[in-house]
Amino acid sequence: MDEPYLQVIAHFYAKPGNGDRVIELLAELASLTRAEPKNLDYAYFRSPENPDHVVILERYRDADGLDVHRETPHFQRIGFGAIIPLLDRREVSSYMVKPDTGTATPPGGTR
Repeated sequence: MDEPYLQVIAHFYAKPGNGDRVIELLAELASLTRAEPKNLDYAYFRSPENPDHVVILERYRDADGLDVHRETPHFQRIGFGAIIPLLDRREVSSYMVKPDTGTATPPGGTR
C-alpha cells in the first residue's frame, strides 16, 4: 500500500469481568466493519496481562472512512449500544500514515 491511510489505535478497558463479552461483541463488529468500503483492516487482541484490556487496530482509506464507520447502524448498535457501556474507560488515537516514510500526523494535520 503506497497511499496514505488513517490508522486508529484504541485501548478498551472493560469493567472487571467483562472482557469476554467485549471480545464476543468485537468479533461481530469486526466482521461488519471489514465489509465497509473504506475499511482496510480491523484487528483486535486481548492483553496477555489483563483479560479486561483489549487493543483494537483499525485502518481506513481516509479520515472520512472512520466518520462513516461511526455512523453505521452496526457501530451504533454494537459499539455505542453494547460495548461502550461495558467499559471503565477507553483511549482512542488516530493518525494519517504515509507508508514507508515513518511519517504519521493527526488527521488534517501537517508535518
